[in-house]
Amino acid sequence: MSNMTPRKEDYIKEIYKIAEKNRAVRIKDIAQVMGVRAPTVVGIISLLKEDGLVAQEPYGYLELTQPGREKAKSLIQREQLIRRFFEDVLELPSDEAKENACAIEHYISSSCLERLVSFIEFLHTCPYEKPKFLEHFRQFLNSKDSEGISCCCCSEVTQKK
Repeated sequence: MSNMTPRKEDYIKEIYKIAEKNRAVRIKDIAQVMGVRAPTVVGIISLLKEDGLVAQEPYGYLELTQPGREKAKSLIQREQLIRRFFEDVLELPSDEAKENACAIEHYISSSCLERLVSFIEFLHTCPYEKPKFLEHFRQFLNSKDSEGISCCCCSEVTQKK
């Protein structure tokens, strides 16, 4: 299998999503979703076929192979976890969180992703509805004055600079 580029990864994810909705995946469907012309799609699809991720009968429908489906699911899961972190923890607007998650998921290392997943799981298993440090972070984000924000765990006040 050749190197997976972000572009190939995006195509695999879109093929998976289209297949989940329509069952049949055609070149023109992918071109429409990706905002490109059919010859561009054909070029990427031929690379994905060489990688063993996509199968297609001559002039027929596209289908992800088992490794292709597994790769697509993994990529989609990564993107969703990162988006969730951006929305839930960093409180980015949904559109911005989605856009950034899509960009980052191509480049994040496995170990960094594992830590991010663990952190998100930690937050969702916390017995408090919202951990205090997240509340303090939100106050920090929303703070417009220079009085500083005190931490419940520290006796000092962090001054804004």
